[in-house]
Amino acid sequence: MTMDTIFYNGHINALDDDDCIYEAVGVSHGRISALGMGSDLKTLIGPKTEVLDLQGAVMFPGFMEAHNHLSIFAYLLDGIDLSAQKARKIDDVLTFVKAESEKTPAGTWIKGSRYAEYFLAENRHPTRYDLDPVSPDNPVVLFHTSFHACVLNSRALEMFSIARESKSPQGGIIEKGPDSEPTGVLHDQAMMDVLNKLFSSDIAGMSDSELSTFCYRATQHFASLGFVFAADALVVPQTLKMYQAAQNAGRLPIRIYTMNYAPTADALTGAQIRTGFGSNKLRIGPIKIFADGGMSNRTAAVETPYLTPPYGKGLKIQSQEELIEKVKWYNALGYQIATHAQGDAGIRDTLDAYEAVLGARSNNPLRHRIEHGGCLYPDLLSRAVAMNIPVAVQPVFFSELGDGFIEAFGPETADRLYPFKSMLAAGIKLGGSSDCPVSELDPRKGLCGAVIRSTPSGKILGPTERLTMDEALRMYTQGSAYLSFDEGRNGTIELGKRADFTVMAADPRRVDLVEVPDIPFTMTIVGGEIVWSA
Repeated sequence: MTMDTIFYNGHINALDDDDCIYEAVGVSHGRISALGMGSDLKTLIGPKTEVLDLQGAVMFPGFMEAHNHLSIFAYLLDGIDLSAQKARKIDDVLTFVKAESEKTPAGTWIKGSRYAEYFLAENRHPTRYDLDPVSPDNPVVLFHTSFHACVLNSRALEMFSIARESKSPQGGIIEKGPDSEPTGVLHDQAMMDVLNKLFSSDIAGMSDSELSTFCYRATQHFASLGFVFAADALVVPQTLKMYQAAQNAGRLPIRIYTMNYAPTADALTGAQIRTGFGSNKLRIGPIKIFADGGMSNRTAAVETPYLTPPYGKGLKIQSQEELIEKVKWYNALGYQIATHAQGDAGIRDTLDAYEAVLGARSNNPLRHRIEHGGCLYPDLLSRAVAMNIPVAVQPVFFSELGDGFIEAFGPETADRLYPFKSMLAAGIKLGGSSDCPVSELDPRKGLCGAVIRSTPSGKILGPTERLTMDEALRMYTQGSAYLSFDEGRNGTIELGKRADFTVMAADPRRVDLVEVPDIPFTMTIVGGEIVWSA
């Protein structure tokens, strides 16, 4: 038998149970068909075999992004970046919005994202009253970095018919001032209603060609950072149309696993299209449910009040009874369920719901999962272990949002957040992710976050919960593969598995931690095909 492709002269790290390292890998029909020394594989070279010299680079199993918002990332690629590096005070935000409004036709939406009030000198959200003078002729929406809040100007509020008499939806908040007029700041379900309507309307107006280009730009960015796979954590019908258009056009370079937003999933469930249906590139994943709000905008449901205004206990998106009924329903239909749960009260409700269908001890055959799990304190951790609940975690949060955690929870409680070492030691499967565009997609920063756990100001959160770099790498490979039922196809470099590889110029385990964020990616390979190269 001859190979379609042979990669040689590399440090090929299998990340398997035996920690095997090879010099060459042979690929046939998109699968790993040979492993060994370069000389071992010479006999497998045929007239059509492509032989590629890795030039001493380091190959890993392809990195897998277990929880992100790829479609929202695509949607906001051309929007205003209001991250902490760009906007340090409200005047910075207004300067960006004013500049955009001056070059945008009247009536056209202006969109921005990634601001956070605790990154701004004023330590508050911008409001409609800030935005109106700099954008009188355009509707404006600025999404909080958590994507659990946003702010609209008055034109945008009018377009969504949000006014004095508007009531907050279940699981959401429309902020109002002393005069009972909306300030423009919306939280959770109120924000989600805006995002879904805007996104769905704009996507619906695109041709298949436009959709495939729209998708390709974002997925190529993922590939440029070594990702061979992405689990999109908020998929609506229009998102599926986008991915299908890209796949049909041959412009879907990485593998996609969809988390299907429960309020818009009726057509999917009605057609009995269940988790796992699809192709090698595009598969239906879990039903996505929200138990609570976001930790970084202080709406995650917690049992002890936040230390920051309004000093509340966050927000439950639905009652415990409603959550249990939804989990029972989707479980009976045969779907994997992915529940967003950040605060300890939200996680407790989620575990209660899972226990209602699994019992207190289970092998969890449908792999119902928790997304985030920030406040997975010891009593909750032991329950998750007993039910074999995997968790998609975001170690990059420390380096971007960690100081906000200290402000909201206090240093002692902040040390208990995201207890990665305890989770792994207890046997919980962890999938590495970024929640992009909530935080930066770059897995090198995620790896460092898992190992260092340093905030932007240099404080270390929970030093006993640090992972080794090897554990962190396995989280982005083996761990993520488990969360999507892919451990038999991805996660390690072994015979018969998919030829999905991430190639870097150096091994993150062999350099100083400060150098890890600057290690170049050199190649991303999916099914034996190079989908991105430096």
